[in-house]
Amino acid sequence: MERARLTPFRREQATTRICKVSSFATELLEIRSKEPSSLHVLLIAGNPGIAAFYKDFVEALYENLGGQASITAIGHISHCQKVDFIEQELQHSEQSIVLVGHSIGAYIGLEVFKRLQNKIKFLVGLYPFLKLNKSSVKQSAIGYIARY
Repeated sequence: MERARLTPFRREQATTRICKVSSFATELLEIRSKEPSSLHVLLIAGNPGIAAFYKDFVEALYENLGGQASITAIGHISHCQKVDFIEQELQHSEQSIVLVGHSIGAYIGLEVFKRLQNKIKFLVGLYPFLKLNKSSVKQSAIGYIARY
């Protein structure tokens, strides 16, 4: 009986580069669509804000989107830096932007979305960090239940 040979699946590789944003060196992890695309996914990292941590996620997301979207993961410098990055790198693009934020990156993404609603089409929070609002009845009830 002849043995079947499985060829290894070659996943498209994301690349890292350093970009100067708001006069700060900022780590980016990118994978570009091969064909012109109408969608750009911008992933805002959670703590500690290292874009390279998301390499497998970025590559899997690219694969699941059929290579039809460009994807960029951005590390942390400051909240304003994300707005500056979009204005500097993506503002003149015709691509729709989908923000994906992980943990505290979801909160940062929400703040970016508030400032750039005309450019950003969607915001997705992955395990979003929630701001504590001590005057919220719902949050107080959840806190009470969580203690017992």
